[in-house]
Amino acid sequence: MKRIISLWILVFFLLGCSKKFIDLTPISNSNIEGFYKSEGDFTNAIVGAYATLRSGGVYSDNVQLVGDLRSDNTEMGTTAASRFDYYNMSLFRLSTDNAITESIWNNHYVGVVRVNQILDRIDKLDADESFKGRIKGEAKFLRALFYFNLVRIFGDVPLVTKVLNTIEESYATGRTPKSEIYKQIVDDLKDASQHLPVSVTKEEGRATKGAALSLLGKVYLTIPDFQNAKAVLEEVINMNQYQLLPDYTSLWKVANKNSKESIFEVQFKREASGGTGSSFCERYTPYLYPYLSYYSTSGGFNIPTEDLIAAYEPNDLRRNASLKESYIAPDGTLVTGLQGRFCIKYYDIPVSGQGSNDNWPVIRYADVLLMYAESLNEISFVPNGPAFVYLNMIRSRAGLPEKSTNNPDTDLSIDTQDQFRKAVWQERRVELAFEGHRWFDLVRTGQAVTVLSSMKGIDIKDYQLVLPIPQSQVDINPEIKQNPGY
Repeated sequence: MKRIISLWILVFFLLGCSKKFIDLTPISNSNIEGFYKSEGDFTNAIVGAYATLRSGGVYSDNVQLVGDLRSDNTEMGTTAASRFDYYNMSLFRLSTDNAITESIWNNHYVGVVRVNQILDRIDKLDADESFKGRIKGEAKFLRALFYFNLVRIFGDVPLVTKVLNTIEESYATGRTPKSEIYKQIVDDLKDASQHLPVSVTKEEGRATKGAALSLLGKVYLTIPDFQNAKAVLEEVINMNQYQLLPDYTSLWKVANKNSKESIFEVQFKREASGGTGSSFCERYTPYLYPYLSYYSTSGGFNIPTEDLIAAYEPNDLRRNASLKESYIAPDGTLVTGLQGRFCIKYYDIPVSGQGSNDNWPVIRYADVLLMYAESLNEISFVPNGPAFVYLNMIRSRAGLPEKSTNNPDTDLSIDTQDQFRKAVWQERRVELAFEGHRWFDLVRTGQAVTVLSSMKGIDIKDYQLVLPIPQSQVDINPEIKQNPGY
């Protein structure tokens, strides 16, 4: 059997990168021991860590596909052999040996290795404390984000917070209980929020205090810890750094990347040479894309379901800003049905070999407002209380009437805590559609098995709420056991 090299020992740690954060272009490999000598070295190192976010298995494609395809929002538009793992993932039939989980696991741990190397060495640097604090804050923010994805996708995973120097150390690293992983994530984000700047200028893509607190709020909501979620999300709101753009459609224009609504985006930039264009957009096109033959073999991954389309209220402006249900093919044919539906949020047309200019929105302000409303309601339902204000801010932008207690229109009346709970879940579904949140929302709110068994017509089991650990990791490390059921 071919030997599999342990990931976080022999992985390439650092791809040296340009200091321009919107253009995170790798330029060379660097010798680790002789590298960390100056502020410039650490700046390049943290850029290398950010660059991991653009990897396959992170936000180039697979994380958002888990968040969408496993849900009731999207489905596969084709069963082509090149997409068979994705098809199986959407139908909860993934084997332990598949390219999706392998890519997610490997590339997230590449990111973990990179930030651990930085954190291991930053205190030894003779430099201004504010510089060192910011680098540490960014590294801890990234580590928290990597582990938040890992723990939600796989459950218990190896928690590595130091540099592992020997293969023996690696083989002795087993899976860590989720509770301990969440504690580390919380600790990292709390510390990061103390060191990160409130805002950045001409450094789009770097983490800020608001990004750390917003992610922390999402973590607390997932645990769940509604009191702490409320506190940190309230802090984000009171920073007055973010606002909803007036027009939902404008959110998705390339010209509005890193807008006032954006809290943290993964940066992509298409260039003819040395660019870092995004490829995730092809996952949201129809199988036969109407503009480029390049996509006749690349689209069809992530098609809106009829169930999602029906979830939009009449006159909801977000529907036409998010999806189309048909298109005219190059030969003039009107394509409808499954292969005619597609998401239009990521609509910057890619160039073959260069990708697209679309960024990936990890957290935006609308998400924060809805999480805050949810937290307020879970703590205590207050008729026409503050939670309604934040829920209705989202609805108003979408062109929808406000909801209230004792509303004469029963469709708009929210009179109990459970009714509000369901209303905010509904808003999250349509507001954040195609942004990789829906599956994780269904899991954290305990709806996944019931909702998806009914919608997909299959008998989903509780063990399928996490994905299988890559078989390669189980084979090489005796301390890593497979998730039950796989």
